[in-house]
Amino acid sequence: MKKILVASSALVAVGFAGAAQASEPISLSVGGYMEQWAGVASQEDAYESRNAFQSDTEVHFAGSTTLDNGIEVGAKIELEGEEAAGAQVDEQYLYVNGGFGQIKLGAEDGPQTDMLTVAPSTGPVNAQDGDLGNWVSLSDANITANIYGYSDAKKVTYYTPVLGGFRAGLSYTDDDTSEHNDTATAGDARYAAGLEYIGDFDAVSVKVSGMAEGDADDGRNYHVGANVGFGAFTVGGSYGAANSEYLDGADNATNGDAFGYDFGVGYTMDAATVTLTYFYGEDENGSATAEDSLSNLHLGLSYTLGAGVTWKSSVFMFDNERGTTAASDDNDGFGAVTGLALSF
Repeated sequence: MKKILVASSALVAVGFAGAAQASEPISLSVGGYMEQWAGVASQEDAYESRNAFQSDTEVHFAGSTTLDNGIEVGAKIELEGEEAAGAQVDEQYLYVNGGFGQIKLGAEDGPQTDMLTVAPSTGPVNAQDGDLGNWVSLSDANITANIYGYSDAKKVTYYTPVLGGFRAGLSYTDDDTSEHNDTATAGDARYAAGLEYIGDFDAVSVKVSGMAEGDADDGRNYHVGANVGFGAFTVGGSYGAANSEYLDGADNATNGDAFGYDFGVGYTMDAATVTLTYFYGEDENGSATAEDSLSNLHLGLSYTLGAGVTWKSSVFMFDNERGTTAASDDNDGFGAVTGLALSF
């Protein structure tokens, strides 16, 4: 791997060769978002009630410069506004853009998230992204881990230029024994690859993508998805799966294989978007007879009130069956959440 990194550094150095020092120095701009939600949820009496309020805030610093040879070099830093303790930095990476494509180096998602395609869904409690656990008690986060939420571990990522609507991505994340490593998941080094296609044909738009990630410990994860837009409507779906070695970061029985799928439809009219989405997933929990399952039907609304101000709402129904406990410990219910999302 060291030879690969040395070769990559040499290629970048060659790309910079001949660049004059006349380019503008990098100045960071400030951006980010703030989301504040209020809601209610009904679930089985055996479980604690959750907060009626939730929030998510990040402050982003970004800047770039274009060298005289046309190569763009930039950086992005994302600060969490909700961390009570520990690291306050979410993502931090530099990037190099040119005719060769894009190189990223630092802590970021990689092609696993950048090329992720899921069913249409909007609102504060999307069907696939794990936010449901903020409002009701769920047995297992791994059910949605194979669909959404890849870690911002330190990695090197390369994206090809877009050719005929196609783009590919590759990334390498170091293992957890490396010096100064802050990989979010334990285990061996991970390799990921993604491929996407985005195209427009008269009144029809298409997005299709697939990704896979693996390690030397036989951990594997993959996801495929597609969306098709026609007029004001968008329909789509996706499927993802991960084996126990991937979820554990080692070969043990703490987790079992997991999978999930979603499908949905969205309708956009002027400033408003409405989506109806269904998600279903299972996790074996290390035992073929002890599967946890989660189903979630979600109705979402997004309405742009003005520049950088969006009102979002969710209405959801869920059913969480817990294979490792008595049937009386299963949880199901419904809820509604609303609030404002600000981007700046």
